[in-house]
Amino acid sequence: MTTLEKYIWVVNALYRAGSHGLSLKELSDKWERDESISYGEPLPRQTFNRWKDNILMSLGVNIDCRLKGGYRYYISNPEILANGELLRWLLDTYSTANTLSQNTSLKDRILVEEIPSSRHFLTDIVDAMKGNNIIMATYRNFHYKNSYTFPIAPYCLKMFQKRWYVLALSINEDKLRIYGLDRFENIEITKEHFKFPSDFNVKDYFSSFFGVVIDEDIPLQRIVVRAFGAHQHYMRSLPLHLSQKELCSCAEYADFELTLRPTYDFIMELQSYGTMIEVMEPQSLRQTMKCCISDLCRLYKAPMIK
Repeated sequence: MTTLEKYIWVVNALYRAGSHGLSLKELSDKWERDESISYGEPLPRQTFNRWKDNILMSLGVNIDCRLKGGYRYYISNPEILANGELLRWLLDTYSTANTLSQNTSLKDRILVEEIPSSRHFLTDIVDAMKGNNIIMATYRNFHYKNSYTFPIAPYCLKMFQKRWYVLALSINEDKLRIYGLDRFENIEITKEHFKFPSDFNVKDYFSSFFGVVIDEDIPLQRIVVRAFGAHQHYMRSLPLHLSQKELCSCAEYADFELTLRPTYDFIMELQSYGTMIEVMEPQSLRQTMKCCISDLCRLYKAPMIK
């Protein structure tokens, strides 16, 4: 069990306790019961105090003590967990992994999705990002037969639909590109460094896009999507985009507004819902959807080639 995993366990336990918090005894009892991490040993006050300081430095989570009610420890800046996507993902992932590790007897009754692209190169790219090292990458695009080797400056990593991607500056083109980790054949971390732009905000960069198709030539648009029947509940619980807002609803449907660039991957996502949704605005996107549907009809009307 790594030190980081122990920190995440403490943060997760206190976050779940909310503003009421936990006494050190309550926290230690929880720790002791979780034998997969504590091996049945209690959590000493000296160790907790040391971890508390390290958690603030490494994760930015502030654990404070409320004297009223008997010295109860709580997270005084919970917004960092609610708004910090990576930290929230780490907590969720750890919590899930911890639950599953304690129930291995159910391994044949719990199904998970694999992310094959995380098995290779993810650690190396993270190391290159930490040191701002240029990577010499050998890459094979799905559209081309041969692979190519070229230098890139890795800016950020993004997970999307069970694949990992790296947004990087192509040194030869002096242009930002996105690369799927499952398409790398080899990477070599060089000793050459790049300067990461201090004014570059990764979240802002992706905010106008649906996923990993980055096409700035497509204008930002207001899009209204109508979800029929029960699918409106799915869209509420898992929004298509961070900009999603609900405009109106009734028993039959609900209308949602999104502001983004309707790139290829967004259009493919809309098509995947079939008759459960309908694009209401803009007219240009409705026409694109009509053309896609017509192409699909022609494909299935044509004789099947064996």
